[in-house]
Amino acid sequence: MPTKTRLITTVSAILIVAVLAIVGITTKAQASQTNAQVVILNLLNGQQYFGMPHVYQGDNGGTPTNKWPVYYGPNNASQYWLQGHINSDQPVLELVPGLGSGGAMFWSENYSGGSITITIQATASIVWVGTPFQVYLFLKPTMWGISPQYNYTIPYKSIYPSPVASDVISP
Repeated sequence: MPTKTRLITTVSAILIVAVLAIVGITTKAQASQTNAQVVILNLLNGQQYFGMPHVYQGDNGGTPTNKWPVYYGPNNASQYWLQGHINSDQPVLELVPGLGSGGAMFWSENYSGGSITITIQATASIVWVGTPFQVYLFLKPTMWGISPQYNYTIPYKSIYPSPVASDVISP
């Protein structure tokens, strides 16, 4: 396998966030003597708790998309589960549908020093070597905010470059 193709495949495999079926995201910040725990999103065991306002951004091979992430609540979760021949109304946040794509969820939090613990519990349809989640802290948006009007409009630089003629491998 050519080096460039192997590198692209390896980076894609390591950095991809697989289909997220059941999510629980919690942050815990310690400031001096107090512990404050904030639940951002909890879809575990049939719950559909959104503890913080958040926004989504999707990427499809280097091109922004609004097709994911997508939230399936109890009223339409069966659409997601039927793809796997499963009868369920368990809420789902599907971050991405497969390889070469990405999905992000952003929320606002305050930090006043000390340690931070972020806990993510999820089910992935594909398991790769490496971590399927990336967590970026202390991102302060300058051209967008945490409100529904910014869903799928967040400027970003994709790790998945759009293919060009020189990337095509001839037989």
